Amino acid sequence: MKWEDLKITCLHKMFELDSKELVEDENTNVYLSKMPAAANEAMLLLVTAGRRFRKLAEIYQTEGEEKTSPSFSLGTYNGYDLKDITTDYYAMYDGEILWDNGESYEPYMNYRMEGNGILLLPQDAKGLFRIWYDAYPPKLTNDTANSFEIDIYPEEANMVALYMAGELYKEDDAQLAQIYMNEFSAWLEELKMSGNRANVNRNGSGKWVSEKGRN
Repeated sequence: MKWEDLKITCLHKMFELDSKELVEDENTNVYLSKMPAAANEAMLLLVTAGRRFRKLAEIYQTEGEEKTSPSFSLGTYNGYDLKDITTDYYAMYDGEILWDNGESYEPYMNYRMEGNGILLLPQDAKGLFRIWYDAYPPKLTNDTANSFEIDIYPEEANMVALYMAGELYKEDDAQLAQIYMNEFSAWLEELKMSGNRANVNRNGSGKWVSEKGRN
């Protein structure tokens, strides 16, 4: 969903607007300027509820210009700090690592995680490692282009807009704002529960799949 569309959805919850275009006037501008902070809060709450913003990083354990320099080397392992390799690393809950060793391309299991985001790879494992990790959601600002694409499902976007409206409207209509916040909180709890059920049902194998989130 585009950032502009999320703002339009939020305004529709706050005002009786029929326009499908973004309305920017003296009535809406005061709210539009506060929308990025409210949207960021809502998406961070999504992350805590188990919504996975999956991203891809690559590590080259090869010789030559493409080689990724490890953060450190100890024993038979190279250590890579994923917070340095990426700009938005959050966790590796059920992350996936794929290995291209020049002869095959397959899931790689012989790795270790240390601390908060340190990936340990055997030094003798040569090739390209493609790492699917859990990322923080994008951080929106007043300079974010309206055309910026936000990686959330339509039902998630609707609830993020609901949170935004509740946060922005709390000084104008506290009762309506509280209704919006209560609805968002109830939905968020259901999202957490659906993620917990999916995690239990995987029985120790396969990917974690939330019934309402994304891998």
